[in-house]
Amino acid sequence: MKADLVIRNARVVDHDGEFHGGVAVRGGVIVTIGSDEALPEATREIDAEGRVLMPGIIDPHCHLGVKYPYPEDMQTETAAAASGGVTTVLLYIRNLKESYLPFYAERKGLGEENAVIDFGFHFGIQREEHIAEIPEIVAKTGVKSFKCYFGYEPDNPIGIVPATDGWVYAAMRIIAGIPGGVINVHCENTQIASWIKNEMKRTGRQDLGAYTESRPAFCEVETIRRMIFLAEKTGCPLHLVHTSVGMGPVLAAEARSHGMDVTVETCPHYLTRTCYDEDLDMRAKISPPLRDRSELEGLWRGIKNGTVYSLGTDHVPFFPKKGEDLWNELPGVVSFPWELPLMLHFGVHQRGISLSRLVQLNSYHPARRFGLWPKKGAMQAGSDADLVLVDLNEERTVEHTGKGTCIYEGWKLKGWPVLTVARGEIVYENGAVSEDYGRGRCVTLPA
Repeated sequence: MKADLVIRNARVVDHDGEFHGGVAVRGGVIVTIGSDEALPEATREIDAEGRVLMPGIIDPHCHLGVKYPYPEDMQTETAAAASGGVTTVLLYIRNLKESYLPFYAERKGLGEENAVIDFGFHFGIQREEHIAEIPEIVAKTGVKSFKCYFGYEPDNPIGIVPATDGWVYAAMRIIAGIPGGVINVHCENTQIASWIKNEMKRTGRQDLGAYTESRPAFCEVETIRRMIFLAEKTGCPLHLVHTSVGMGPVLAAEARSHGMDVTVETCPHYLTRTCYDEDLDMRAKISPPLRDRSELEGLWRGIKNGTVYSLGTDHVPFFPKKGEDLWNELPGVVSFPWELPLMLHFGVHQRGISLSRLVQLNSYHPARRFGLWPKKGAMQAGSDADLVLVDLNEERTVEHTGKGTCIYEGWKLKGWPVLTVARGEIVYENGAVSEDYGRGRCVTLPA
């Protein structure tokens, strides 16, 4: 039977190796993977010309609908993601009401009306009722991933309700008994950071480094240690999100050596930017903050030795930042279109990480951690045809015309996606993104 799409003559890279050949797609899934000769004829055939074909990126960490309307973000930002080779995004979303069930139904419905690519959810614990509701949430939504936030004071400009250790412990006890369940924690010692911030504010400093120095690396390290301790006591799988300190991967590896399930995510900005870069100002404020060069290098060690588990962008499109007051500035940047080029340029070309390692970080591991594998994150027959074709030698300059703050504007990067396929449909080609809004489907579903 004829396939819908065949991509031939590619350097096909998966999480555990590579070969020369291609894939055939029918009905939105991969039906054949192998040598060019083994592939059937197709309605649309693409000669990859030796370029790299990888599983589509799963970005497990973004925030949409925070400042701009959620339906609008699901259009503009999933389109931006598709241009960067991203085929699935997982949103950390927060609900201040008692129950997540109506919220899930609303967000799933609006998402499927507007998204260009597939999406799913993690739920933020924002009140005690959310903890008691966890078993029902799992049963009725399929969401098994829950987040607790430290590092935010009660009057923070985003409206996040900060967690207590009691919340974390109570949630961990429940999640530990849920197959595939995981708790995600934003690790920063809120009380220490608040104390130092008040001291720093009295100096009058408004530079980006002042923000980092007001919540130093040890605040994150301390909370990582505390969360690992609680995870050990409860037996709960723990995912350390947007880790900005080099000790994070070290501590997680130590915990895993004792049989614990602890994984580390970091973000492209912590691997490519520091708080003392001369071209950055308060608009590059991120939570946790950009750090210094030593922490950046520590994270790269984790990338190379396997102790960093996965990557996420922490993409959040805020309104244009005012650049008026460091302490009231909204924290967050956008990264969807550039995560892959950044990792190809700085990771593959400059630091020599393998393409298979990049697939682990960007696709295979996020899919495994959040229950999407082998439907997502795999290059095998029966998996969704989520693919990205990459030209390792193409050089382009970062240009940002969308929402939010970009901290890479004007950078010349080597290695870019040239084609994105999501569930068998081409959503990015020849520099243009599909405007088929509403083709995306929710991937966090009840069993």
